Amino acid sequence: MDVNTKRVAVIGAGVSGLVAIKSCLEEGLEPVCFERHDQPGGLWYYTSEPRPGQVAALYRSIITNQSKELLGFSDFRFSKEDPLYPGHEQVYEYLKEYMNVFDLEKYIKYNRRVVKVSPSEDHHVSGKWTVQVHNTESDDVETDTFDGVMMCSGGFGDIYIPKIPGMKDFKGTTLHANLYREPSPYRGKRVIVVGASHTAGELSCELGRHQCAKVYMSVRNGTIVVSRLTKSGLPYGMTVTSRAALTSVSGWRDRFDAEHFVSGGGHPTDRFGLKAKDPTKPISVMVNGDMQTCIAAGQVTVIPEISKFTTNGVILSDGRVLDDIDVVIFATGYTIDYKTLEGIQMFDRNGVLTLYKYIVPVDLEHPSLVIVGALETFIPSTWNTHELQARWAARLINGRLRLPTKSKMERDIYSRPTMTKHYKILECSLYQDELAREIGALPSVWKLLFTDPRLAYAYFFGPAVGPWYRLQGSASWNGARDAILNTWENTLYPLNPTPKPRETWKSFIWRNKRDVLIISMIGFGLILASQLCQVNQRFVPTQGWLKTYPFY
Repeated sequence: MDVNTKRVAVIGAGVSGLVAIKSCLEEGLEPVCFERHDQPGGLWYYTSEPRPGQVAALYRSIITNQSKELLGFSDFRFSKEDPLYPGHEQVYEYLKEYMNVFDLEKYIKYNRRVVKVSPSEDHHVSGKWTVQVHNTESDDVETDTFDGVMMCSGGFGDIYIPKIPGMKDFKGTTLHANLYREPSPYRGKRVIVVGASHTAGELSCELGRHQCAKVYMSVRNGTIVVSRLTKSGLPYGMTVTSRAALTSVSGWRDRFDAEHFVSGGGHPTDRFGLKAKDPTKPISVMVNGDMQTCIAAGQVTVIPEISKFTTNGVILSDGRVLDDIDVVIFATGYTIDYKTLEGIQMFDRNGVLTLYKYIVPVDLEHPSLVIVGALETFIPSTWNTHELQARWAARLINGRLRLPTKSKMERDIYSRPTMTKHYKILECSLYQDELAREIGALPSVWKLLFTDPRLAYAYFFGPAVGPWYRLQGSASWNGARDAILNTWENTLYPLNPTPKPRETWKSFIWRNKRDVLIISMIGFGLILASQLCQVNQRFVPTQGWLKTYPFY
């Protein structure tokens, strides 16, 4: 690296850390990654016991909530032989291969726990940061100065367990779900799983199927249960998050409305005790294809929230008393916390996360410290969102992006869905387009309509997969087009690996004749609108409209 190359400290070598290292290299920066453990992959490196300092952790049977084509990085796809929804073994091997293909490991320093990140002595002038690191092998403390810092340690800063009266007097076992690995220690026991999202559902079903004496799932205000697959056997996220669905053109959003797939395809949630008691309060979302069957089979019983513990049981909010409870597992998630950042304000007085574009702390004197992956629950693709955040952030640190004024950034923060220390799910397709547009990676539908109609069709009606953001720009990928057009083939291959004849243009157009007609009408309408705009400025669409419909 050149002596004038900016050095960037990347903290964490999980998913966000790996894409941050690669993004720094794409921008001509020199990354130095500090990983507290002896392996990359973050929480996707499964261990039977939590590692020192580990917060979020996996259970043995976990599979991804997002299908492999939505999950994979923009320029490195899962193989077509991989399962539709990979387990932790396949995910970890994928991350290792990604790291090896792009030669990222040489930038990682293992067994390095970052103790503190603080402004350097000349920070006011230089914008640099001092990073203090504990070498857990030698027990030495190392200090170094960097031009920039990318915090990639994840949004799971600390476990969250609600404070419930009487918990200290309870004689049974209480634990957070990050300590759960498999059902065998709980056989024959009466268990309550507290929570209403993905982990709570998976653990309840797994325990209910494995000879527990009784399994309860305590739900505070209901949950929306979404199957991984639609009625037709396709991945749910790949069908409901196309740009056609998101923009409601020709009723497409209604066609793929979530209600068609809630509760595994049509079972009303109120029959299973999952309906929200107060629709004005937050409602959880649970990706689970087995919940209704387990409830119907008596393997899981849904109960309201716990209002108080007794010495051997609990009192529920409806007054019922459950005695002889052996174990209570809190699948209640995590809080966002970055303890190592000294003097960095990340939340306002109301507890709202104040990160510009969910990336940059708004009170920084210099925009040389960024957070990648603070929010862990993006739909349709968390990993692709983190990758775009890293690409955007690396360009910012390199000086190729400029931030607006503080007042404009604050208005932007409060115009978006606000986040607190307790994360929630965010739909991210338009957010991804926004980041991609600012780094020159968003393809032009206008251009595609005339130069590559089949790709334009896939852009509008196909899944919002990562390779769209590698078609153009300084970090483009030659394989992006093929990856996009082969998305469904790679998705469905493990279900039926029998080779299929290559589709001709004529058969493609006939099979999708209605969609081709719709997109042709859209294209004609846009062309007509552009002509009208040239004739009369009163017809020029507003910037807000352009942000809503990413046609340019």
